Amino acid sequence: MNGAAADLVAFGSKEWFRRVGAASAALGTARFLDALIDLFGCLVRHEARWIIRFSDTAPPEVMHTSRVPQPVVDHYKAICVEFDPFAAHWRLYRETGVRTLSQFSDTVGGVDIEASRQAFCEVSNVSDELVVLLTTVGQSSIGLFLDRWAGDFEEDEIALARKAFPVLNGLQKAHIGRVFDRMRFSGAIAEIEGLGVRPALVQDRHGITIFATPSWQAAVSEHPEILTALRRMDGEHPVIAGGFVVSVETFDKYFPLAPGGRMLSLTPRRRTSGADDAVDRREKLLESLTARERDVFNLMMSGTSTSSISKLLSLTKGTVKNYKLKIYKKSGTDSERALIQRYAERGAHETAS
Repeated sequence: MNGAAADLVAFGSKEWFRRVGAASAALGTARFLDALIDLFGCLVRHEARWIIRFSDTAPPEVMHTSRVPQPVVDHYKAICVEFDPFAAHWRLYRETGVRTLSQFSDTVGGVDIEASRQAFCEVSNVSDELVVLLTTVGQSSIGLFLDRWAGDFEEDEIALARKAFPVLNGLQKAHIGRVFDRMRFSGAIAEIEGLGVRPALVQDRHGITIFATPSWQAAVSEHPEILTALRRMDGEHPVIAGGFVVSVETFDKYFPLAPGGRMLSLTPRRRTSGADDAVDRREKLLESLTARERDVFNLMMSGTSTSSISKLLSLTKGTVKNYKLKIYKKSGTDSERALIQRYAERGAHETAS
């Protein structure tokens, strides 16, 4: 049995660090996520496992399961992806960290939790799920799920998962860095679990192209308006072009492939979520703003204060306030709060409780 009591190891023990070493040895390979969920699963008793990718703009993607009957996987893909509370939570808050199914109540992101439980739990025989949501790229997250078939996960088990989270997330970040470092030398993106193959463009901090997947090149060739949209992109807000949502992920200064650069990725556009409606509205507004108004707007959307905007853009506070008034007029809003409510496609939290 996965995670049976006899198979569990103590966090920080010699056996735990041996498994950390095994996960480290798998960095940059297709074996990595299997090793990572083994590292997570050895800490807490459970009966089944899932690995699922969540995204702002695409349905949840089942990447791996263990001891999950195929009819349950099929049921999840056919029925439950639209009602997954973890997916709704990710789209709303983009939080990494630790959560359990039993922590959800009422609704989240428009998802009725009780209806979701009935749609999934009664078919899958799952009573609770303990999930670690990890950092990845392309406005998405990888969820490592441990399922329990009877009872809820206890507070001490949740606390143990939180203790392990920095190790698991750090390994995931190192894995992404290793994959991109390999891309730099191979000239092609590999079929690596945890990243997948999607239209993607990597630029350095000066905007120079470092790498583009063949699918990106094909999409741009067929839809040249994507390149036009790139010139309008500021910050990390997505735009719509050529039937795609164009998302951007900024790299830190230590990222091996493009320190301080960014990755742009394309996801086929869905027209059913409130997030897409917000992207639509933002795109139309940005077309009406001047370059400096766009700068102010993007900083406002990231929660930057008037004083900080003034310093960042070398403007007086009065000038910033004037730009804000012009943005309000063009957007049909009358306050910063109303502007953010209308044009934000997600919350601004970063870590799950």
